[in-house]
Amino acid sequence: MLFPIQRLNMLVQSGNVFSPNNSNYVCCMGSLQHGVERRVRKLMLCIGIAVGLLILVSEAKAQEKNIYLYGKVTTINGDKYQGALRWGGDEVYWVDLFNAQKTSSDFLKFLSKKEIQQISDQEGGSSWLGIDLGVLSIWDDKYSRTAHQFDARFGDIKSIKPTGRSRAQVTLKNGVIVEVSGSGFADVGTSVSVYDEELGIVKLDWARIEKVEFLESGKTPKSLFGEAIYGKVKAGRRGIFEGVIQWDQGTSENNHNERFLEDILNGKDRDGDKNIPFRSITKIIKNGNGVDVTLKSGREFYLTGSNDVNHENSGVVIYDREIGQIIVSWRDFEELEIIESKNQGPSYSEFPSSTGLRGTVINRDGEKISGLIAYDLDEAWEYETLDGQDDRVIYKIPFRNIKNIIPKNYSYSMVILRNGKELLLGESRDVSEDNDGVLIFTSKDAKPTYIRWSQIDEIIFD
Repeated sequence: MLFPIQRLNMLVQSGNVFSPNNSNYVCCMGSLQHGVERRVRKLMLCIGIAVGLLILVSEAKAQEKNIYLYGKVTTINGDKYQGALRWGGDEVYWVDLFNAQKTSSDFLKFLSKKEIQQISDQEGGSSWLGIDLGVLSIWDDKYSRTAHQFDARFGDIKSIKPTGRSRAQVTLKNGVIVEVSGSGFADVGTSVSVYDEELGIVKLDWARIEKVEFLESGKTPKSLFGEAIYGKVKAGRRGIFEGVIQWDQGTSENNHNERFLEDILNGKDRDGDKNIPFRSITKIIKNGNGVDVTLKSGREFYLTGSNDVNHENSGVVIYDREIGQIIVSWRDFEELEIIESKNQGPSYSEFPSSTGLRGTVINRDGEKISGLIAYDLDEAWEYETLDGQDDRVIYKIPFRNIKNIIPKNYSYSMVILRNGKELLLGESRDVSEDNDGVLIFTSKDAKPTYIRWSQIDEIIFD
């Protein structure tokens, strides 16, 4: 296709239009060039407007991403309530952990009686690679004296069905069904609050619930919460963690602690009580027996006299996307900077379905065995968490964020994350001699290989 000036030049050359020496020709050429320039400017303006609209649409979608629990609750009478959820008096985010106790271990059936006895002495639905493990509650675990904990982020769970006052059946996104007990945990046997858009807040007791189904919401729903606190926490030599913040974590169902910008930081200064919304705060720095608080306006206060701002604070929780859940004790806390972020956390659809832990185990003799891994004869899926501590800083890390685990001694292991961060962790069976070892399934039909923890040199996950 020829542009107007090109067409005009062809006509001139053929003698069918003005001569270049003709003043009318010069006038015509100038007019045409001016017209083309105007069209180009209009075209560029339209492109700019289109790009701007795309950016606005993209930002709007980012702002609509729902980081809060959302789902449908069916009661024993068949009534249904749908909306934003609050689990008990605490959990509200997809990254929050549902905590319970596994009722059994299905992997012990792959061990010999001798191997099971060694573990005992040491301690003092679905298909996995086509290996039928059934519902993970059919094996009566008679040998391990230490019960295994079940930790899964709500974003990895498809549904939860109460099966008793302190029992539940948890169905994961991949279809795996896990039977759990609530003994010692607050998440089983608790109430569930639903923000029903027609009825408002509906608080349902555990005994009234038939099933809770978790759902994706295309936009952030009107809810009973508010906007999340998001920021960066400095924790000394352990570095800086960034994510959604829970200030002064609590254990009581009635203690909601501070999770939202609408929540209040309580303290006192020389002029009396101060109750400051987190929405007004830009920075909190620990200072002696209190904290220095800086507001967005630039005003500064030194606060004391409250468990929000002194050693009675039970710790700051950070949900870091590349690590997991980190609990920084007040002793190790140095500073919180509250910042704005349009990517505060994953929505429900961003949690992938787990396919199984796969990797290579290197034993003390240098032998490498690759396949699907049952870690600590317990964790078999990427959604499950590895627990450990660096002094008083507590980590709960989804296995999907872990690249290597290297046992260092009886009490500690080096954990290398996929983002390259290295953590020396202890104080947990996952990273110490209390670990029951690993099973490696090299193929569907082959007998799995069992390696005791003391014989493991390194584990490398795919």
